[in-house]
Order: sequence, then C-alpha cells, then structure tokens
Amino acid sequence: MKKVKVLLTVPVLLVALSGAVFSLSSCKSKDAKSTSLAPAAAPEAASQFGNEPNTLISAAHQITFVGQKSGEGYFSPDGKNMIFQSEREPGNPFYQMFVMNLTSGETTRVSPGHGKTTCGWIHPSMKKVMYSSTHLDPETKKKTEAEFENRKKAVKARYSWSFDDSYDIFESDLKGGHIKRLTKEKGYDAEGSYSPDGQWIAFASNRAGYTEKLEGEDKKYFDQDPSYMMDIYIMKADGTQVKRLTDSKGYDGGPFFSADGKKITWRRFAPNGATAEIYTMNVDGSNQKPVTHLKSMSWAPFFHPSGDYIIFGSSVLGYSNFELFIVDSEGKHAPVRVTFMDDFDGLPVFTPDGNHLSWTHRNTKGDSQIMMSNWDDVQARKLLGLPAADPMGNGALSANITVDDAKKWVYYLASEELGGRATGSAQEKIYTEKFAQAFKSWGLVGGAQDGSFFETFEFTSGVNLGVKNSLEVVGSFKKKYTVSKDFEPLSFSRVGNFREAPIVFAGYGIKAPASDKEAAYDSYKGLDVKGKWVMVLTDLPAEISTQRRQYLNLYSRLQHKLTVAKNEGAIGLVLVNGPLSGLPEKFGKVKYEGSLSDGSLAVVRLSTNAAMEMIKYAWKDLSVIQRNLDKGEMVEGFTIPSTYMTANIDLQFEKAKGVNVVAKLPVRGAKSSILVGAHGDHLGHGEFGNTLAKGAELGKSHVGADDNASGVAGVMETAQYYANLNKTSPEKLKKNLYFAIWSGEELGDLGSSNFAKSLKKNHTMEAYFNMDMIGRLRDRLFVQGLGSGDKWAGIAEKISVKVNTPLVVQEDPYLPTDSMALYLVNIPTVNLFTGSHVDYHTPRDTAELINYEGIVKTLEVLQGFIDTLQVAPANFVKYQKVGSSQNKLEGRTFRVYLGTIPDYSQEGVKGVKISGVSKDSPSEKAGLKENDIITEFDNTKIENLYDYVYTLQSVKPNKETTIKVLRNGSPIELKITPKLKE
Repeated sequence: MKKVKVLLTVPVLLVALSGAVFSLSSCKSKDAKSTSLAPAAAPEAASQFGNEPNTLISAAHQITFVGQKSGEGYFSPDGKNMIFQSEREPGNPFYQMFVMNLTSGETTRVSPGHGKTTCGWIHPSMKKVMYSSTHLDPETKKKTEAEFENRKKAVKARYSWSFDDSYDIFESDLKGGHIKRLTKEKGYDAEGSYSPDGQWIAFASNRAGYTEKLEGEDKKYFDQDPSYMMDIYIMKADGTQVKRLTDSKGYDGGPFFSADGKKITWRRFAPNGATAEIYTMNVDGSNQKPVTHLKSMSWAPFFHPSGDYIIFGSSVLGYSNFELFIVDSEGKHAPVRVTFMDDFDGLPVFTPDGNHLSWTHRNTKGDSQIMMSNWDDVQARKLLGLPAADPMGNGALSANITVDDAKKWVYYLASEELGGRATGSAQEKIYTEKFAQAFKSWGLVGGAQDGSFFETFEFTSGVNLGVKNSLEVVGSFKKKYTVSKDFEPLSFSRVGNFREAPIVFAGYGIKAPASDKEAAYDSYKGLDVKGKWVMVLTDLPAEISTQRRQYLNLYSRLQHKLTVAKNEGAIGLVLVNGPLSGLPEKFGKVKYEGSLSDGSLAVVRLSTNAAMEMIKYAWKDLSVIQRNLDKGEMVEGFTIPSTYMTANIDLQFEKAKGVNVVAKLPVRGAKSSILVGAHGDHLGHGEFGNTLAKGAELGKSHVGADDNASGVAGVMETAQYYANLNKTSPEKLKKNLYFAIWSGEELGDLGSSNFAKSLKKNHTMEAYFNMDMIGRLRDRLFVQGLGSGDKWAGIAEKISVKVNTPLVVQEDPYLPTDSMALYLVNIPTVNLFTGSHVDYHTPRDTAELINYEGIVKTLEVLQGFIDTLQVAPANFVKYQKVGSSQNKLEGRTFRVYLGTIPDYSQEGVKGVKISGVSKDSPSEKAGLKENDIITEFDNTKIENLYDYVYTLQSVKPNKETTIKVLRNGSPIELKITPKLKE
C-alpha cells in the first residue's frame, strides 16, 4: 500500500484562526501545510483526557514584554536565569537568543545578533550556553533582506519555519563571548538540551537526509519536506561521540532529559505529518514507547523534575485552542488538561524545583510572550493517580522554609504508601532512610550515640497464637472448645496451664465507687470468685442515662475489668459480647492490645453461643439477664453448677525494633547544643495505639497528617534552613543543632525515652523543642511547657511582638508527648501545638486539611526561640522542676492526683516503674523517687499500668494509705495521701 505523505513546510505549529494563518515560532513543533488536513479534536480523542476544571496553575502572569514575539524559555539549573528566543532587536527579523536574570530582570543577548537563532539551553556549570544558529551561513545577509521584504507585503505569506540546512549548534559564555561551533554536518541541527550533569547534548537533526542515499518515496518526501528525516541524536557536550537514537520516518524532535538523566522525552510525528504523540526512551535509545494516544498534534513535552509525569501541548481541542496537558511518564493514566485559556498555550517547562511552570502564550493578534505561574504538584499527582512526591526528588526543596516544601513533606509522610507509619513497620524503615538521606545531603552528620543517623530500640509489637491453646469445661457439663472458632486468648493474658476451677457469672464485671452524683455499681456484690473463673459481658449497660454511662465508662474498659477480677481473687476472666450487644464477633488472628504477660490471670474471649449454652445449664437465659442489666438493674451473679473450666494459653509475642533518626549540625567552636524533634510514627491501620476510628473507618490507614507529619515537616524544614545558614552565614550559629524524628510516641514516648536515657550525664543539650500536631493552626498557637525553664516566658514575650501569630503560653511540661521524656532528664523543653480536632486519631487526619501557611508561621516562632539561644551564653535557660496538680499521665479524667510520672517505655517490669514525681505532689511528700517500681497501692496489688489506673480511679482522696515500691530491688512501704484534683 502506498503511503500518503503531506508536505510539511514548518518546524512549528501553524494555527488557522478566523481565516488568519499564523505561527508560534518554536524549534519544538511543526504541523501540516494545510490545516484542513490536520484533524481537530476527534470525539474519541476528547474522551481520552481529563477535562474537568482544576487549579494546577495559579497566579499566572507574563514575564516578557519586549518585541512582538518571545518564546521557548528554559531555566538554568538554579532557577535564577532563563534563556529564551525573541525578536526584539531592530535590523534583524529573526529570533536571537537572550538570557534573563529572573531576580533583576536584566536581559543579555548571547547569540551573535545576525542570522536565525533558536533552541537555547544553559549549561549546569552556569558558565556557558548552547543554541542553534545560521550566523555562519554566507547567505545570511541575503536571507535577512528577503525576510524584511516579505514582511512589507500587504498580503502576508504563510509563515513557515525553515529547516535551514545551515543551522548548527554553538556554545558561548553567558555574555555571548567565546563562541564555539559544536556541529558541522550539513543539515538542520537544533532543538538541543544539556543532560543534567552537563556531559551530553540531545538534539534533533535531519543530517541523514544529506548523508544517506535516499530512494523512491523517501527521497521524494525529503525533497518536499526536510523534516521527514529528522531524528534524535546524542553527543558529548564538546560535539564528539555523536550517536543516532531514533530512525523512524517522519519528524522526531524536541528531546529533553529527565532530571535524573536516565530518560529522554520527545515527540514523534506520524510519517504523514498529520499527528504527533509524546514518547519516552532511555538515554541509549532503548525502550522507545508512546505515553500519549490522543491522535492529535501533541508536542513539546517536558519532564517534571520528579520524573513522574510530563507536560506537553496538544491540539486535541482543536487548532484554534492549543492547551497544555500532563501525562504520567509511563502513559498508564489518561492525560489531564492544565490550561483553560483562549488561543495558544504551548512549550511548557518547569522550574528546577517543580514549584512553578513557564510556557509560551500566543494571542489572536499573533503576539507571543512567555508566561509564569505557580504549579500544584500535589494536585497533579492526584489527578494522574500517582503516589506522593519524594521530597528529596531532583531540586524539589528550597533552602528556605516555604509552604510548598512543608506540603511536600506532609503529603509524603501522610501518603497511603506509608500505611500509617506504625512503629517498627516496613514503612518506618522507608521514611527513616529518607530522612537520613535528606540530613546527609544538607551536610549534617549522624547524631546518635554511635555516630550514625539511626538509633534503634526493641519493643513488643504483636502476638500470635501458639499451637497449644485449649479451653474445656468438665464436670456435669462437658464441652471442648475450638480456638479461633469458639474462643481466643487476649494478648494481655497470662500464658500457661490453668487448672479446673468453677465458673462464676458476674454481669458486666464493673466495680465503680460512688461519687457525689452517682451511686456505686458492683457486679461482684455477694460473689466469691477466689480461685475461680469469672465470666463477664463486654462494654457496659446500654439503656442507662447518658450521665450514668459516662460515669461507668471509666470503669468498663477491658483492662480495668481485668484488674477488678484479679483483685477479687479470680484465676481467669472470660469475656462475652452477649446476644444483645450488637458487637461483631470475629475470631481469627489475635489482636495485639498490649502485653501484660506479667499478670496473673488467664483472659479469653468466648463466643456468645458457647456462653449462652453454658449459662443455660444453670437454668438461666443470657438474653434475659443482659436485657435486665442493660436497664441498669443489679442482677445477682451466680455460679454455674458442677461445671469447671480448664485452659492452656499459648501466646507467642513478637518483638520489633523502632528507629529514631537523629542528625547533628556541627557548629565550629560550639560547646553546647539545641535539640529539635517530632515523632514520625502513627497508628498504622488502627492496630497500634488508641484509634478513634469507627464504623467504615476501622482498618483504614491512619495517615496522621497533623499527628504528626506536620511536626516532622517542621523539623525537616528547620534543619534545611539552618544547614543552609551554616554555609552562608556561619557566624550566626554558636551552638550545635540536633534534629530528631522519634519513633514509638504513640506507644508511649518509646523512642524519645530511649534517647533521653542514653544521654550521658555530662551531656551539653541545653534545650529541646518539640512539635506535635502543628498542622491545624486556627486563631492561636499553643506554646507549652514554659515552666520547664526560667527564661522561656520572657523569650516567648519577645517573639510574640515580632510574629503575626497569637501565642497561648502554658507552663505545665508534663505533656503526653515526646517533650516530657527530655524534661525528665533535666532539659528545659518547649512544645508547639496547634490544638486538637475531631479528626484526631482517625483516618480523616489527611494532608488536604492541613494549614500549610500555619506550619510556616509556627516555624517562625520556633526560629525565634532557636535564634535567641544561638546568641545567648551556654545554658542561658535554667531547668526548673515544676509541680503539676493536673498530671495528664495519671489520666485526664481522674478524680485524684498523686504526682507520679509513669515510665511508659517499661517492658518486662512487674509493677509500675516511675520516671519521676511532680514538685510538691503527694508522691514527692511520700518519698517516692525516680526508678521506683510501684507494686502495691491502697492494698491493691499493682502488676501493670492498668492496675495502677484502676486503683487511682477508686482510691479515696485526702485519706492516708500505703504504697509499696521496689527501690534498687528492695521492698519499701511508704505512706501517701492522695489529693482531690482541683
């Protein structure tokens, strides 16, 4: 079949609008001689791209104004200069090449000033530029005069780009001097760009049409249209080692490298010139593939610095309205429309940091100028179905603290790919490696005790069922139960064999003291459960008043029921949902809910059917019992007659390692240090920590954008800022800066506690600044823990008059976050916090809801603190021990107060180890000390934190009682008087 070839006469786009034919000059485009032969947007093509309005570009504005035609602007690697072509000088009707300083606006011509010039690029060294020119053509003067004559004619000839065979590639310095010719072969050599390392040049050339023997249709088509033999080549930056990469018939042109230098994108015209698609290939020419299939004129592609997607212009909407589009680099997603303006938009290019876009706009009069706008990479990725950007991608981050950079960090951390960042997870390894890479690239060194960037610690992370689990009842009623079908052990059960013992039903298993407004509630009234199994319903009565439920809710938690049963002398606890609960009953993989393997009770969950059958043997109906209990009635407990339960509990606990990332910015001559930190971990899919997800949210990724991707973004932005400051103005820094991303905060400040304990007694850390949830700034910023240092309040006062952010200062340093771990080792601390919200600890805490301007404002406050300490003497702020009558770690809703500070990082401790006591607290007056292990309180045995919490809820205030501790392995009994909270 004979090919049909349309004569191609322009290197650029010819656009027919209102009967006038005009062209946007560009070395990256071409079109058919007759626009009637080039189809407008076909219906099937129009359905192949996203056409919904969006805000990918914003604050668009024109940046060139001189002359009627300017276009094709390309940025220098630092983004501070742009090389572009423009017809702006008298005496020359052709484009010349100019470099614009984007800071001052000054423009310098770098091409010779005569002849035709196009396709410029600035070398990565910032010492030279490259462009294509015909200034050595002996016919230059003649061609110039002919062009002037043509432009005087009343009836303008159709504009056509000349594939002048005297075009060659040249280099010069940034002032236009030291011009050097790089190509000498006959043919059109143009459309060049440097590789990111500056060692290679990719370009387009039709030289093969002059050097190869063409026959038949090939010769005919080349004679008609020199672009027919245009292909992509690559050569060394000095013009040597030329290699041809494509050999497709038709116009291959406009090659650009990806920012990592591994790929090239270009546009390939069909042999008949009617359509063009966007292609990519490896730099060696392999793996050539299209990424668009729009069947229109798609051209001038350019990689985003991330390399994840490509922007290009296309006629898919018709030749009267060329628009910009983006497509992912693999071509898996339909392209998405970017511009929604009249007339022509094309030749797009990103700034090296990917935060701005430049392109050429041509109006109906035929004038073309260069435009500039902000670019929303986050939105682009969403529209293309791409994962969050790598913040450390090519040129992605600014040295300054910016909204764009904060957004990159938050979207990266709060992405689905990182799955909620559970402590010890595979995702934690990914993001901690990323942080270390960033710190290292900025010139920081490892800040952990061993000099590396990583500090690991071990913790219990999960539990599995062993092979020896069994549960059986014997006696008059006999039954063997199947694990994962009829029952399952709970993770905080004691492991081992449990002898046959009677079974006592004790309602909801709640024991709550009377308050000034609520009566006591005692499921164990009249029951003797010593040495027996206790069966209780989960949750609490359903039909009681809201006030009653709120009161009993505190005593209905599973761990509290366990403590009550133990204190009553039971050997095991059997939990049953009950037929009226409506709670799902799923057995399978046992959920890790905390390890209390040092406890003394077996804890199992029994199916409702099995429980109903067992209770029926006692001539009772569990449905009736639960209905009466739900009304608030006190139903007397009972023993199931002649029935004894025996069990073997086999749990295999998993250990994992959490990872802190700690980096140091060493300052010459520094004798003390400042630490800045935030926690990177979160709740995974809700299986770790205290999820507040409900219903359909259960099991979803808790991405934690505010908690605490926002705080981590603050650390990373601050680290980069001061690392850059240390390079540009080292005299402004007098003290070392440490930056830490903690792990295990959601499990109890595990990472920060591990770091604090590893600090040597003679450490030089003089202050710690923590950021936990700084992403929802509304009307004020909370500056917490100022009572920890004697001068914090005064510094905050000075900062408040300098920043435009209202501050709320709070003294209490006993905060449920990492700052407390450092405070407990006598370091003055400050915690920055923008407040809680309804999305806290749910999958709804997403990156779209973050106030990024608010993060930047928060970091201005942090800078104020750091800069003050940098110029102050060492240890300018003195540590203060603070008394707190509202110790949050003893429970925000507790009635009484002791002033103990539990060590939440303890494992394998039978009892409750304390990290310290509050000043002037009952604990301090009683003589409790750091590292004491509480083993008994108010005649209640304490084996774990839950025992301690339960006892705190029920102890009588203002009445002296006993507290027993182990101190250095020796038992000590002390007298303590709990205080009623104010």
